[in-house]
Amino acid sequence: MAQVITRCRLTGHYMFMGMDADPKEFKQSLGTFARKFCPFCSCEHFWYKEDSKFLAAASEPGPGVRQAG
Repeated sequence: MAQVITRCRLTGHYMFMGMDADPKEFKQSLGTFARKFCPFCSCEHFWYKEDSKFLAAASEPGPGVRQAG
């Protein structure tokens, strides 16, 4: 699974959508995939899969990074 980020069509900034998806299955889905508030343009708008890309799944924390416990 990979994290989905989507580009705001008004500002061009990318925002994490709060979801993980299989890129192959995601690309086969139809139309918009979310309606969410965008902190960059201060609007709530539809997010389109055409404006999305994937980040690799997070790996182990790097050196010097501590987990909350």
